[in-house]
Amino acid sequence: MKLYSKFRKTTDTVSETIYLLKILWKIDPARVVLSFAVSFLGFGEWVFFTVIFMKYLFGAAEIQRSFEETAVFIAITMLVLFFTTGIQIWFSERYIPVSNPRIYEKLNTMLFDKAANVEIACYEDAEFYDTYTKASSEAYTRALSVLTDTPAVFASALSSIYVVAAMYSISWLAGILCFMPMISSFVFGKIINRLEYERTMENIPQTRRISYINRVLYLQKYAKEFRMTGIYRVLEKTYEQAYQKMLLVYDKYAKRLFAASMGRTLFAFTIVFEGTWMFAAFSAMVTKTILIGDFVVVANAIVSTTWMLISFTDSLNLTYQNGLFAKNMKTFLNYKETLPEDQAGLPVPDRIETLELKNVSFQYPGQKKEGLYAVKNVNCVFHAGKKTALVGHNGSGKSTLIKLIMRFYDPTEGEILLNGTDIREFCLRSYRALIGSTFQDFELFSMSVLENVMMEQITTDKQRQRGMDALLKSGALEDIEKLPKGADSVLTREFDPEGVILSGGQAQKVAVARSFAKDRPILLLDEPSSALDPVAEYQMYETIMELCDETYAGKLGEQAKIAVIISHRLSSAAMADRICLMQHGEMTEQGTHQELMELGGSYADMFLKQAESYLQDITLQAGNLQKEGREP
Repeated sequence: MKLYSKFRKTTDTVSETIYLLKILWKIDPARVVLSFAVSFLGFGEWVFFTVIFMKYLFGAAEIQRSFEETAVFIAITMLVLFFTTGIQIWFSERYIPVSNPRIYEKLNTMLFDKAANVEIACYEDAEFYDTYTKASSEAYTRALSVLTDTPAVFASALSSIYVVAAMYSISWLAGILCFMPMISSFVFGKIINRLEYERTMENIPQTRRISYINRVLYLQKYAKEFRMTGIYRVLEKTYEQAYQKMLLVYDKYAKRLFAASMGRTLFAFTIVFEGTWMFAAFSAMVTKTILIGDFVVVANAIVSTTWMLISFTDSLNLTYQNGLFAKNMKTFLNYKETLPEDQAGLPVPDRIETLELKNVSFQYPGQKKEGLYAVKNVNCVFHAGKKTALVGHNGSGKSTLIKLIMRFYDPTEGEILLNGTDIREFCLRSYRALIGSTFQDFELFSMSVLENVMMEQITTDKQRQRGMDALLKSGALEDIEKLPKGADSVLTREFDPEGVILSGGQAQKVAVARSFAKDRPILLLDEPSSALDPVAEYQMYETIMELCDETYAGKLGEQAKIAVIISHRLSSAAMADRICLMQHGEMTEQGTHQELMELGGSYADMFLKQAESYLQDITLQAGNLQKEGREP
């Protein structure tokens, strides 16, 4: 059973290596062919000079070969060597520098495409994320290693067989001694590679922590927190702890790796070299059983043979190791999405009338064992031309509900209907294209303002105009036009030293402009005004109200929109046509502001508390103005 298990692991590893070779063949078939050809050429040279050349040259006097014949042989050898060396130099200095970036780009594109197609839930799964991290971090280096090691396995194996056979023809004992480096290198090399693989895998969590800290330390968005808080010391301590754990892991494997490396060196070099040279010298000088020419061949060949056999076993072990790492890539690329981004389906309707949540419940993967729900039995209908405000305390399920509508997740129970049809029936990308969204934790990219609004390359005047109109609707245009290059100004200084750093409110307006940039019949806005002052917030909500008005939308040649807005400011929520209160994952109250105030429930209580706070602030500001002798 144990033997079968080892055999199965070996065949699996070979399978993973072949899988990676197939990918490389699709990317650059010429590189695969040339890698094998150059490898065979290199080992062929080694064999030629180790056995054929040395035997011919040093055996010349004994077989009465003329000097002219020997000179012609050497001249031809030099010409062939010049040609083969030229091929190898061209391959390494001209072809590889062009091929490597192509492989890097294509491999990463494959990984990025897959990462972009898996469901959002995968990024919250530690095991899946680790697999992705391993695959992406090792893909390029392992691919290049496969292109080097796999050809070397075959080339060194055939070369070694020839040299060993030649030595065996001179002396059977010399032929047998040649196998010692291979055996020792294979046995100890396999141990070394397994230990290094285990050490690397054990250090993955530490490597991720260190990489994360290295990344955030130079990102601009974290700079203020580092200077105003003590978080830098916390990260520094985390970095030190990860580093110390990494050292402990290295220390854990150090003795075994040292012992395996020493055993490999002793049996592969020391014993074999000295033993073979002693045997060859004794046979040539004492027993006279081999010729001096053969002694030179054996003495020279044992060094080359040792390195060829070690190269064979090293390449074999590295191929095995590459297979282990390739398995992560295969696992990631072959992952079957439960909610693939490229999911096909029905075409979306031309006109959107309703979006209905029917008995919708949802559990995050980690909640299922505990029987907890992020959203529980929600029923609600959103109509075109109507504005709905989702309100409630943090953790009440508002953002989760938005994610379900966006189909980042599918409901655990119930269904979401678009014009009466389950949204799971539609082509996913076409369905998402109906939605204009702004996230609470939005990001701005190191691109121009217009590209940040349109989220695509700007190639036409129509795109520019839509982007400018969207900036106007979000209230950002006035500030943007004051920038040195206006809407063409690059945001952040990541790549452009003259890049623009926007204020929190300005950045949020640009992010909100994305929702207005295209005619999308559904607007989902998660805290779109959290960084805005009251006047700017009011103006933004007025714009949203207009966009949802059928008459106004008709003038623009657009359809009235469904707008769902998450807001903690209930004074703004009061402007909506309908308010839905979320509590502990359930939608406990629905109605207009007036209806919910008359109901006297949780919403009314929350609104009055916020209003009281606003009145206190206004009274305090008025008092301060009066003290200064100014009109409040």
